[in-house]
Amino acid sequence: MKSRVVTGVLIKKNGSYLFGRKRKDVGPYPNTWVMIGGGLNLDKESIEEGIRREVLEETGLKIDNLKRMSFDEDTEPDKNGVETHYLFLVYTADYLRGIERPGDDVVELKWIKKSDFNKYPMSRPTIKLFTEIGWI
Repeated sequence: MKSRVVTGVLIKKNGSYLFGRKRKDVGPYPNTWVMIGGGLNLDKESIEEGIRREVLEETGLKIDNLKRMSFDEDTEPDKNGVETHYLFLVYTADYLRGIERPGDDVVELKWIKKSDFNKYPMSRPTIKLFTEIGWI
């Protein structure tokens, strides 16, 4: 089984958090809403550089006030159907500037309030994290 270090970032703006909706039937976590992020290239970039790159690629946004929040792991098929062990490095950040536009891994972006999280089908790791910290 291959493994991959990925990041998830809870970007906050005006009391809401930005999520991306994954493509239909394309993994990992198809048909769900996920934190913004993606794979890190740790042989070429620091964690923070990778987070900022992924956020820009997936949303078109710049972020500020990056802080470590959590880490976790999960196993899920990647977009090619290959079973993959993911190590998630989860951070929080504040929206700095930019206009939201979905990147190649998500088809829609949406700012969601905590009180509305349960209205959206979230990915398994997101549900686990939010349950552990009492957000859902």
